[in-house]
Amino acid sequence: MHSLLVVSMSTLLAVSPEVELTSLNGDSASGNLQSLSKSTINLKQGGTVKEISLSGVLNIRFPKNRFQRSLQSPITVRLTDGSKFPVQSLQSNERQIKVSGEPTGTLILPAKNVSSIRFEPLNSNIREAWEKLLRGKNSKDLLIVQKENVLDFIDGVIGSVTDEKIQFFTGDDEVAVNRKRVFGIIYAREPLPETSSFCTIRLTNNGLIQSSSITFADNEFKATLQNGIQTKFAAQSIANLDFSQGKVRYLSDLEPRNIEYTPFFDTVWKYRKDKHRDGGPLRLDGKEYARGLYIHSKTLLQYRIRNQYRNFRAVMGIDDSVPGIGFVYVEIKGDGRILYSGNVRSADPPVELNLDIRGVRDFDILVDFGDNLEICDHLDLCDARFIK
Repeated sequence: MHSLLVVSMSTLLAVSPEVELTSLNGDSASGNLQSLSKSTINLKQGGTVKEISLSGVLNIRFPKNRFQRSLQSPITVRLTDGSKFPVQSLQSNERQIKVSGEPTGTLILPAKNVSSIRFEPLNSNIREAWEKLLRGKNSKDLLIVQKENVLDFIDGVIGSVTDEKIQFFTGDDEVAVNRKRVFGIIYAREPLPETSSFCTIRLTNNGLIQSSSITFADNEFKATLQNGIQTKFAAQSIANLDFSQGKVRYLSDLEPRNIEYTPFFDTVWKYRKDKHRDGGPLRLDGKEYARGLYIHSKTLLQYRIRNQYRNFRAVMGIDDSVPGIGFVYVEIKGDGRILYSGNVRSADPPVELNLDIRGVRDFDILVDFGDNLEICDHLDLCDARFIK
């Protein structure tokens, strides 16, 4: 039975949101979003309203909706369809999990659709350990505890969760665990079969919602998650709508088959997905990007793309967050053949990449040192994507 997500939100602005559309072929358009249906977008440009077919739209960005960082320590909920979002409170029983927070409001989720709950924030020391636990295949639920910079777990069955206690069964024993001592919960759930969502909704609080449908009218978005749950969002809570629908594969969705770091000094600066080194959004020439890679010199990333795509597109430059002395050399190869090479400096305008990769099996990205050692070599590959 489908559950309805009841959303509490503040009074909505009368002005329709400003958006920037990017099409599958790389063209862009901007204006005020009037409406969004299953097949078309109505965009007001000046005094006219233009109807655009949704089939050719790659994404819709909301440039005035800035990413927000919570001053509190939000709980992060992950669903079996890949959705994940922060909430401020959570209680559960064996059938359903109730969460509350902004902008998602109060949600009643079937317990079978929740794959994990993280009660504490991640830091660089434990991030990799948590991700490894999430990727594991478990026959029992895991209760995760943190001991300094190490994550440990006990397997069993998770029962009810309140603000104070977590009911936990190990064999024939039942224990009421103090929730403040628990880092997170990973349920023994099977992920939903991999299907391309109709739209991936990225929220300004860094939440990510996979939806099977989304519409916009009266300054309000209505979405249906892939598991059938329905919800609403205020326009100002959305950062980006991704309509790639399997036609496009973002580079940040792929894992390199090989990574090589060659630090100039002793510090290794690992590449990051969809975020800058400091955890904020990628920024080039005053514009924020929800998708892409942050890569520091000297880094080699090698991907196997198996002749599946015809173009690689990205916006490339030194991130706005660093002083104007960044300088790197970038070389991109397809099956050993150089597709792009050149210097990238902080003072340069962003570079629009559109590379022909038809027939390419192995795709390599090298970010090498420039003339300033490795100082401020913070390269962004924004909206980096393969197009079929």
